[in-house]
Amino acid sequence: MFKKIKENPYYIKFKEMRADPKLKPITSLILWFIFIVIVVIFIKSSYSNEPVQKENINSISNYEFTYKNNNLTIFGNSYDGKMEFILNGNRYYYDLENVYLISNKEVTLVSNFDLNVLKITPKFIENLTANLSYSLNGEAKVYTVPLYRFLNLYEVDVEVDLSIANQYNILVSVYDDMYEIDLTNYYNFRGLNNDGILTIDLYESNIGDFTKYYDKLVGGVK
Repeated sequence: MFKKIKENPYYIKFKEMRADPKLKPITSLILWFIFIVIVVIFIKSSYSNEPVQKENINSISNYEFTYKNNNLTIFGNSYDGKMEFILNGNRYYYDLENVYLISNKEVTLVSNFDLNVLKITPKFIENLTANLSYSLNGEAKVYTVPLYRFLNLYEVDVEVDLSIANQYNILVSVYDDMYEIDLTNYYNFRGLNNDGILTIDLYESNIGDFTKYYDKLVGGVK
C-alpha cells in the first residue's frame, strides 16, 4: 500500500514541491488544511454516534408558554406551578391558590377566577395520559383519552353520568415542544361553545424565580 502511495504521481509532485523552498509554505498550508478537515470529520462522526437526549416536556415545570384556541391567546411563564400570564391585555399572577390582577404595583384579588385551559399543564397531561397507549402521526404521539378521565382531572366537582361519558374521548397530540388537544367532545358533552383545537407551545427558558417578587407583592392582599 505504501509503495503504491509513493509511486502516485500526485505524491511525487507534492514531494518535489516540498523540496522547493519557495513552494514549501504552500505545501505546509495544504497539510494544515487536510488536518483540519480530518479533525472536523472525526468530531462530526463522534457526535452522530451519540443518541440525542430530549427532555420529556411532561416533566418540566419552569417554562414560557402560549395557549391558543379559536377564542383566546394567553402568554406567560410558569415556575414550579405558579404562573404569571397575560390575558386580554391584563397581567395576572397565580400562586397555586388564588389569581391576582397586577397593574403596575397595584394588586387586586380576582375571586372565582376560572383558570380554564391553564389547568392543562405538562404535569396534568402526564397524569392524563399515564399508562395509555398511543399511535404515531408524523412527529406526534396521539393519545385517545376517555372523557371521564379528563373530567375527573379537569373539573373540581365532577357531576357526570359515566355511562354517557364513557362513549366519548378526547385526543391529545404530544410533540417535542408542544401539545394539541381536541376538546370537541368535552365541549359538546358539557353544552359549551366549541373553542376548537387547543395548542400549548412550550419554550425552552432559563427564567428566573419571578414568584418571589409576586408573592411579596400580593402578600398583603386578602
